[in-house]
Amino acid sequence: MKKSLEKALRIDEREIAGKIKSIGFKCQQCAKCCKEEFGDNTVAVFPFEIRRICHETGLNREDITIPAPSEDKDSGGNIHTFEWVLRKRGDCMFLMNGLCSIYRCRPHICKTYPFYLYEGKLMVSLCDGLGGRISSKESLELARLLKERQIIEIEESIALFEKFRGFEPGGNGNICVHDSEGEHWMIR
Repeated sequence: MKKSLEKALRIDEREIAGKIKSIGFKCQQCAKCCKEEFGDNTVAVFPFEIRRICHETGLNREDITIPAPSEDKDSGGNIHTFEWVLRKRGDCMFLMNGLCSIYRCRPHICKTYPFYLYEGKLMVSLCDGLGGRISSKESLELARLLKERQIIEIEESIALFEKFRGFEPGGNGNICVHDSEGEHWMIR
């Protein structure tokens, strides 16, 4: 993972920005990426993003997140997962009147949609905004955010594995979320 981090730190933002500019992107504010009817609108969030959203909204972690679905179980029947996702009511819980109610503190995955980096390579999800006119400044900012997101994802994974103690038996189907801050047990 340390090699992945070193590689991510060397990502050339200008090269990524050039690719984004050649693809083109202009958000259509259609909110399809937030709506269940248009596909998987699951949003993974890191602990620092959860804290930021809680601070901005006054809500608690339990109000805005759930453990990511997982089939990983220990010998005691406890479910183990490795990330948090935003709660949904079908559509994203923060979609209000077609707009994001947490836009200022939205997660990185939302800030960079429809783009993401996979092992440093630019990837693109389906989006009605693709092909739209994007300025050099906007494409460079998006590339900076993508690089930042890639680095954060790797750093969070490193921190998670440094704290990970494995699956320990006990309990009756409780859920344990392992993240960069440690273990979070949810009793059912």
